[in-house]
Amino acid sequence: MASEQLVNNSLIISLGGMLRIASSMHGLVDAKHVVFHYVDKGFRVDNVDEYSARVAMSLGLDPGRTIVFLTAVEKGKYIRLEDEEATVYATVGLRPPVCIEQEKLYEAPRLGTINVVVVVKREVTEPALLDLYRVTAEAKCLASSMLGLRCSSRSPGTVTDAVAVAARISPSGPRWAGMATRLGNAVARLVHSAVIRGDDRGLGERLRGFLGLGLEELVEEAMRVYRVAPVPGVSEQVVRNKLRSMLERVLRDPNVWSFILAARELDLYGATGLIPGVSREEFLGDTKRIVADEALEVALANYIAGFRGLLASYWVDREKHRLGLRIAELPVFEDDVAAALIGSLLSRLYDELLGTGI
Repeated sequence: MASEQLVNNSLIISLGGMLRIASSMHGLVDAKHVVFHYVDKGFRVDNVDEYSARVAMSLGLDPGRTIVFLTAVEKGKYIRLEDEEATVYATVGLRPPVCIEQEKLYEAPRLGTINVVVVVKREVTEPALLDLYRVTAEAKCLASSMLGLRCSSRSPGTVTDAVAVAARISPSGPRWAGMATRLGNAVARLVHSAVIRGDDRGLGERLRGFLGLGLEELVEEAMRVYRVAPVPGVSEQVVRNKLRSMLERVLRDPNVWSFILAARELDLYGATGLIPGVSREEFLGDTKRIVADEALEVALANYIAGFRGLLASYWVDREKHRLGLRIAELPVFEDDVAAALIGSLLSRLYDELLGTGI
């Protein structure tokens, strides 16, 4: 049975004996220990294998029987989940994300990162071990996609993600361990839950993932529009604080988040060419045949601030290019949802400052 302990800058996972491990760090190996070694953000190393061996030896472990993962998450932080089939360990750092439409490619490792280790409690065949490796990677990708990591297309994780599956090998074990098997499904659920649970981003960073702008950035956008028609005698700091407080309140509403999530999903589908009736190229060119984005804006503005919120969001839409607002650079659906958020906040702000609220 697997157990773990924190020693200095490392989490040592004892596997309870010699297990066969399928690992993206070391291939197929036999090992007794797995180590999550915590390093600082921006850490670089030329030879990962040599560094890993030094880490193992510093912990009194046999480098030939230890696999080492490197992670830049907060020291000592990890997720451990368990059921009758397996134990899963994970460290979850969510930057920098990767995707197929990658704008920047990396030659050297950059550390985030999502590391997942699965320790299986039953004997399996080697093909089943590799099947579980596949399932682990798939479940990690599904969870990462749900977290809305910001990339030019849907993201399966970060630059330096790594996974490993450990089990005792026996010819009498199961031959298959895909996601539809009892074992594979149990592992997939544990991995998916561990990655989701590891997301500790604050409200602003979560908003940035789904909308392209964080809380403070959205407040600054609203301030730039407000300066076009400021209320005399009210300091900008007071206005900024009120807008931030209003936005924080609005973002506690699951209905508002439903609009934001819908916009992001529609933009991802459109950019992939999966909205029937409009090609990828036409969508990316902001085709005028798409009017559902305007419908989302109308619905959200009305929901937050009524008809005056709708008028204010139209005002934001008209001003976004002239003022050089960052929302003008957002994709088709997200820019309209962002305009609705800003316009609605400004409408509420003017009602409060001018005493015109009903």
